[in-house]
Amino acid sequence: MARAQAENFTHRLKTLFSVLNYERTKHPNLLGATALGLNDIYRTWRTFVLHVRTLGRTPRMYFVKADVAGAFDAIPQDKLVEVVANIIRHPENTYYVRQYAVVQRDSQGQVHKSFRRQVSTTSDFQPYMDQFVAHLQGSGDSTLRNSVVIEQVLRLPIHGPHLTFSMNEAGRSLFDFFQHFVRNNIMKIGGRCYVQRQGIPQGSSLSTLLFSLCFGDMENKLLTEVQQDGLLLRFVDDFLLVTPHLVQAKAFLRALVHGIPEYGCTINLEKTMVNFPVETGALDGAAPHQLPARCLFPWCGLLLDTQTLEVFCDYTSYAQTSVKASLTFQRVFKAGRNMRDKLLAALRLKCHSLFLDLQVNSLQTVCINVYKIFLLQAYRFHACVLQLPFDQHVRKNPAFFLDIIANTASCCYSVLKVKNAGMTLGAKGALGLFPLEAARWLCYQAFLIKLDGHSAVYKCLLGPLRAAQKQLCWKLPGATMATLKAAADPALSTDFQTILD
Repeated sequence: MARAQAENFTHRLKTLFSVLNYERTKHPNLLGATALGLNDIYRTWRTFVLHVRTLGRTPRMYFVKADVAGAFDAIPQDKLVEVVANIIRHPENTYYVRQYAVVQRDSQGQVHKSFRRQVSTTSDFQPYMDQFVAHLQGSGDSTLRNSVVIEQVLRLPIHGPHLTFSMNEAGRSLFDFFQHFVRNNIMKIGGRCYVQRQGIPQGSSLSTLLFSLCFGDMENKLLTEVQQDGLLLRFVDDFLLVTPHLVQAKAFLRALVHGIPEYGCTINLEKTMVNFPVETGALDGAAPHQLPARCLFPWCGLLLDTQTLEVFCDYTSYAQTSVKASLTFQRVFKAGRNMRDKLLAALRLKCHSLFLDLQVNSLQTVCINVYKIFLLQAYRFHACVLQLPFDQHVRKNPAFFLDIIANTASCCYSVLKVKNAGMTLGAKGALGLFPLEAARWLCYQAFLIKLDGHSAVYKCLLGPLRAAQKQLCWKLPGATMATLKAAADPALSTDFQTILD
């Protein structure tokens, strides 16, 4: 009985999550300034930057970074219930939930399965499978290419096992479950149990979405004015305001310092940053951390140039940490191949459009970003080599390890071209804005810097790398070489010196 109740609760929680995701996709304004990840941040930032540049000279921009104190634990439950009620509690709302599997074969021939849920309402429900698949393809779901889509039976743990291909869920019934979920959460503290009366129950995938919907409502109702000609972003509980109006920047900062109790919003002043002077009297004696007007402004792992609006990656989080501890791979079976695959997968994750887009960033900035991506990759390379079995030393097969380094440059350059589709980056003879030879030079330079510090291990690689880099110097034009050497200036990479590996 208890197991059936637990299964029913989990099933309905997943349904609630799917339905709220359906509504926020259908009505993006529900999330306010929410950015759901780097891709969201990139799309919003790119649109903002390109718009600002169409106006001519970029105006002085005022930046405010604020971290919400308490976040999930501070939101009043009455307000949360009110926000969700406005989204799903309508008498005419009926949601249809369909579960399906997607089977694909990757480039290595391995078969992968993923299980998905799709929510619809009466207006967009596709009762037949062929209609449903056509609907998915028409919605631009590129992940369905060369795939098999299989409709799954939903097993509903309600009043005994019940099988169905789709499930109908009334909005009012789902809202009643949501209220029960929020208002009856039990917390165990010091051996005693308490009913949570404030905040969002944590530990489920629903928590972040509920927080974003609640703060999205606050932003739509109370913070629209500060966004005039500017940009307000929030990644979970980290705010960023960029505005050409000092008055709006100060008003936003003042509102957050004083707090918005209706939504449980107060900020942590120790983590608050601005790039303009603030009179402490205006904030009741509070003083946020003030950065220079022109600086690299840190926010959520990014460094934003307050003058040009270009984007760098912030590597300070790697300080005093071990790259080896965060990168593990299979050391026994085909260890070398596993090392290569792991390194290329990690590289692709770092090659994000935010850092490589030549419409947002200058060539110099992209070169710096690419060089630092390669430098981090060199640290990862060394961390992997340290984990190889004792009989697989670098000196036993230097060609294999040199090939990994060469593939690093080629892989990054391929991603760079995709991120700048429509632009001609290179031409024959190492000419062009950013030819492949330039990426190779940056890659070899980064690996030489790291591996030279462990010359006893990599002596057999250092000579060939220097020779290959020297050949590239002869091919690349003088102006390109000057840009590359400036990007690889050690003064720009001091944040790597405290990495432990």
